[in-house]
Amino acid sequence: MKQTLWVLMSPDNNHWDEGFAREELERLAKKCGVEFLETGETRDSGAGQERKFVLEGDEEDVYNLVAELDEALY
Repeated sequence: MKQTLWVLMSPDNNHWDEGFAREELERLAKKCGVEFLETGETRDSGAGQERKFVLEGDEEDVYNLVAELDEALY
């Protein structure tokens, strides 16, 4: 399964920074067995700067990564 995901890398409230967000994504991708590719696309979500990623792996593994990343960052 492939899925795109926008990740808030630099929130306006400074609760975390891009380095922490990237470390969490890498850690959880390894834990869940999901590959990810950074697309280079960015956008301002109104809450900060987001970066677009493409996730690839088993559907359940991708779902688990997204759920755990939401918990870790948001």
